Amino acid sequence: MSSLLEDSATGPTVLARGGSGSPTIANAPAAAVKLPAELHHRFRFIAIDARLLAEAADGAAALLDVLLAMGVRVALFAGEAVPHLARRLERGVRAENRRRLFLGALDGAELHGFDRRGAAVALVARAEPDGRSAIAALLDQVIAPLRIEPHDRLAISPESRESRESLDGAPAGGARGLRDAPELAGAVHATAGAQRLSEILALQRDLDRELGPLAAPRDAAWIIEEPGFDVAREHEIESLLAIANGYLGSRASLPEGSRVSRPATFIAGAFEPSADVSRVPELVIAPDWGRLNVAIEGEPFSAETGGVLHHHRALDMRRGVLLREVLRRDEGGHLIHLHTLHAASLANRHVLMEALSIAPLNFTGTIRVDAILSGDVKSASGAAHWAGFAADASAKSLLLVGHTHGGLVTAMTSHLRELPEQAAECSSPPELLEGARCERTTGARSIAERCDVGVRVAEPRRLFRTTTLHTSRDTPTPREAGEALQAELSSRTTAGLLGEHTRAWAERWRHADVEIDGAPRIERALRFALYHLIGAANPDDPRCSIGARGLSGEAYRGHVFWDTETFLVPFYTHCYPEAARALLLYRHRTLAGARRKAKALGYEGALYAWESADTGDETTPPLVVTPFGEVVRVLSGEQEHHISADIAYAVHAYVRATGDLDFQRGEGAEILIETARFWASRAELGPDGHAHIRRVIGPDEYHETVDDNAFTNWMARYNLRVAAAIVRRNVARADVLARLDLRPDEPDRWCDVADRLLLGIDPQTGLIEQFAGYFGLAPFSIADYAVRSAPVDVLLGRERTQACQVVKQADVVQLIALLWSAVPASARRDNFLYYEPRTAHGSSLSPSAHALVAARLDLHAHAERYFEQTADIDLGNTMGNSAGGVHIAAMGGLWQAVAFGVAGVTRVPRSALSEALPHAPPCPDEDEAIGIEPHLLPGWRHLKIPITWRGRALEIHVEDGAVEVALEGSAPLPICLLDAGTPACAVLAEPGRRYATRRLGDRVTPWEEVTTC
Repeated sequence: MSSLLEDSATGPTVLARGGSGSPTIANAPAAAVKLPAELHHRFRFIAIDARLLAEAADGAAALLDVLLAMGVRVALFAGEAVPHLARRLERGVRAENRRRLFLGALDGAELHGFDRRGAAVALVARAEPDGRSAIAALLDQVIAPLRIEPHDRLAISPESRESRESLDGAPAGGARGLRDAPELAGAVHATAGAQRLSEILALQRDLDRELGPLAAPRDAAWIIEEPGFDVAREHEIESLLAIANGYLGSRASLPEGSRVSRPATFIAGAFEPSADVSRVPELVIAPDWGRLNVAIEGEPFSAETGGVLHHHRALDMRRGVLLREVLRRDEGGHLIHLHTLHAASLANRHVLMEALSIAPLNFTGTIRVDAILSGDVKSASGAAHWAGFAADASAKSLLLVGHTHGGLVTAMTSHLRELPEQAAECSSPPELLEGARCERTTGARSIAERCDVGVRVAEPRRLFRTTTLHTSRDTPTPREAGEALQAELSSRTTAGLLGEHTRAWAERWRHADVEIDGAPRIERALRFALYHLIGAANPDDPRCSIGARGLSGEAYRGHVFWDTETFLVPFYTHCYPEAARALLLYRHRTLAGARRKAKALGYEGALYAWESADTGDETTPPLVVTPFGEVVRVLSGEQEHHISADIAYAVHAYVRATGDLDFQRGEGAEILIETARFWASRAELGPDGHAHIRRVIGPDEYHETVDDNAFTNWMARYNLRVAAAIVRRNVARADVLARLDLRPDEPDRWCDVADRLLLGIDPQTGLIEQFAGYFGLAPFSIADYAVRSAPVDVLLGRERTQACQVVKQADVVQLIALLWSAVPASARRDNFLYYEPRTAHGSSLSPSAHALVAARLDLHAHAERYFEQTADIDLGNTMGNSAGGVHIAAMGGLWQAVAFGVAGVTRVPRSALSEALPHAPPCPDEDEAIGIEPHLLPGWRHLKIPITWRGRALEIHVEDGAVEVALEGSAPLPICLLDAGTPACAVLAEPGRRYATRRLGDRVTPWEEVTTC
């Protein structure tokens, strides 16, 4: 059966309505056509009375295997012993697909799943204290956390009493059936015999085949869905479902627009002045490329007007595509079924793709399609970035060339074509829409291609549009580059273009995807985070970085904060090192701006801008106007200096993890030296003999103009020592040292300042004072404000906030997360438990740091709570401002909480392993081994996480009491398992091999090779 987007033939299409009211295009086999209409729905969870399998042919098991491979969750409920049923199924379902298969008791609590090896594992014992059934337990543990709604659930029961026999032929007795289960209320119920069961499963398989690339994923762990059209949430949804490829990002606005739509396509690294009070730079809003208007027999198609029977948007995170499905009946009675697809190509970052399938269900007539490129765009601040546009309707494709007021030139091309009903996959697409009347129209700021397309009842017309974007930042001739690329795209098949994009995403997922068996909600939220992290990065452009909302929204005007290096770069370092390098090269390119800021404030070296754009100069607005009209001074640009140390930390961590010696000797060394110079000039020697850093703001921005903020001082000390070390070890290139005119006495000066910096440790309690005088402030407990209608600082007022111990976000806790080994082991737990009840989490950056530290401290209840809180920041819009873009730093923080907290990935000095690896060959460039100290959370049965380390790919599996690793690459890698911070066992892993270690009581077994052929 052919795909709706393949360049090949398709058969007639009909509409079938599911029980939920959601439509599905069905072109099923003859056997399936006889099935009730409610079964022509793409279900994500199928529960089957296992007694049906007793009579079913072997093909039923094969169909189950196919559906499981597609991502459908399948549960078989039986009256017999569940382990016996598991053994029977192992013959028909492949091991790699069993993770989505569940076996439960029809009349009891026993529930089994399957581990990563395909072996059955008990999820619920026979006798649960709460008396829940196996069905209820499965819904609670798996189905509900994945947000599989009742209408996406199918329950299949035997169709007659005679067939209600157990698999061994014994009568079923009084065992209840699925139809009688109250837990499945709202699900679609079907009855079947052996033959009909196979027909139902075959139909489920074929529905996906018919839709092809337009089919939303069946696997709920890979999809973010938004049903209906909610005016109040539309801006939020546009952020969540945004598509991006690191070069550009587009919000998920409706193609036809609406009265509340906020379409915006951002060009990474391109800035123009905003219309804010301070006129700070903001990301350029490119012309709107996704405008696709449809009119049915003259009536405009819209999702916000009457007649919409079904509206559904879905973000396919695995493929990086945005999908939409609409069923609408207009005022004239015309019923139309529409699907769209949008993608920002990850294979070629200058390419955007749009697909449209239109099926008239009860009429034959004409549909008008307007494919538009529009420069009529403004930013959220109200700024019009564009000085003018030139539209060329005589070009081979639509062409719109624009000029911003700042001199940026962009060229956008667009080509619309139809996918013919009869065409070989290898044939070239046609230049014109068959049977359509097309014309081009131009305006002062736009150009459009209007096509009147003849349609016949129940026959979909399928259109595909490619758009290109080039700027004068990329090439001196953006128009010529765009036209040449469009000519190439127009000669390629849709399947080829989409396939190339999908393969690019698959490669990134291979290096990044994390699997968590036992925590489906966190796994899905982490995939959502990784999707946006992957889409925000461009390893080929060191001129730009990643703003606080990525490429999904305009909050903070696209400015770059400490978020990037502290919360994002660690993910890229270990999963996408090329992107991490580009982000750090951005900081080197903006070093001149950092030097200018330091000099302007009377310091030496480089003080990075708290908010940075394209030049590296400070872009923090000095004043803001509150919603109440009050003008408030912003001090963070003047006082939040820890960013220089944060960048230095990221540089050093990147080099240690990647072994990128070229960067370390050049750009990295220059950043470290210049930031160390700043701290040496910034610190003041006091009469107490200590060095002090006064008048700063730490991560806790509720308290301004404080002295000796602990996070700032500890990070500055780290920065100074690392810079001194690279000079003393002759790491920096001679030309770098010469250009910087480094004085011989400077490294000694840095070390002296580092040694004298006040760290704020109370010798009696081991507590680290957040800043000088913090312990003397009025006590505060966030528990007293558990129910609140506004942020804590608003409720308290500015004066009271600064006079009490309320903490906006992780400050000392953030220090512990980054400098774990520097903080005394005895003090980590006490400091966390002291500051955690005082923290308001007024920043989205805070919960993930708490999750990480709590996990490492084995404070399970805290860790679980903060994992949930981090996961909800955007998916639950708990900060209330996702409309301005996703909180991408929180997403990077969620990955860190899993990688560094739960998996416990860390670094171990090679010298500490001399006894554990006595026979290991010398590795002079491997001064550190990768360490693993797992802290698996309750309920997490298995964690798989890929980590890139010095050019090798490591796959880490953590289970209860066991760790397994697999290594890919060209060289051995020393790996150490830590127990309570102490090396327990180590191995020099060889590429292409797997190793495992287990805990037996208080003992950890040596690593053992477990490679299988």
